[in-house]
Amino acid sequence: MTNTEETLQPNTEALALRRKKKAKRVTYVTLIHLALIVTSLLFVFPLIWMVSVSLQSEEEMRLANGFWDMLVPNEWLWSNYPEVFKAIPFMRYFKNSAIVTSLTVLGTVVSASLVSYAFSKLRWPGRNFVYTVMLTTMILPGFILMIPTYKMYSKMGFVDTWVPLILPAFLGGGAGNIILIQQFFMSIPKEMSEAAMIDGARHTTIWLKIMLPLCAPVLATVAIFSFLFSWNDYLQPLIYVNSSSKQTIAQGLRAFQSQTSTRWGLLMAGSLISMIPNLLLFVFCQRFFLEGVKAGSVKG
Repeated sequence: MTNTEETLQPNTEALALRRKKKAKRVTYVTLIHLALIVTSLLFVFPLIWMVSVSLQSEEEMRLANGFWDMLVPNEWLWSNYPEVFKAIPFMRYFKNSAIVTSLTVLGTVVSASLVSYAFSKLRWPGRNFVYTVMLTTMILPGFILMIPTYKMYSKMGFVDTWVPLILPAFLGGGAGNIILIQQFFMSIPKEMSEAAMIDGARHTTIWLKIMLPLCAPVLATVAIFSFLFSWNDYLQPLIYVNSSSKQTIAQGLRAFQSQTSTRWGLLMAGSLISMIPNLLLFVFCQRFFLEGVKAGSVKG
């Protein structure tokens, strides 16, 4: 009887210890999920607020009593959305943004991949020095270059055109994009390039027919980043574009704001419509984005 009790006691202690560990793990996982839920709500709340305001009239927002009264519309005013297209030339702004963004994405992908190929697969004098200079451009704050860049484009006659918005994309596409693609190029065995050169392929052929198809996930990532930056960019069009006929959608939405008042319902409705391309891009290209980040961050 004594031996049986001695045998059961360690088993009971081990079982209690396992239960204690399991309870701690459940508590830990529960707290993590609660923290994630709260954080998600904090990020989603601005979107909820935009949707709510876009469905309210100006009078209802002025007469709202308290935060919750403003958050939940008394009357769902869906007419704000078609009113956006009547109040301002919204489709023209949308088309302008589409043109600028498409050319920016094209220029970024082509030029960044070319520069990355030159840094990763070619050997030429001064390569390391030029690469170091390129890295230093990432340290400089953008506002330091605003005035000299504006003077340069002004002397070239490019102010009030889309050239300052598009041209930088065709001149390298940004140091961050170059580094991202370069890391993927460096993970591709050099034997593939050497075999193609033995068969008579030039560097342009290797870049176009071998490198680009292999790094499609990374290129998709660069294209997504470029699209989001260009589509949502407000500062650069504000500096260089003056004519209403050439303004982008970010500029056009300012028409709902004046020195004395802001038409919040129409402004939020227009902002939500302008977010549709971003949402569609996230839904359909999320897989490519994740693959590109993983592929570009692992070397070898």
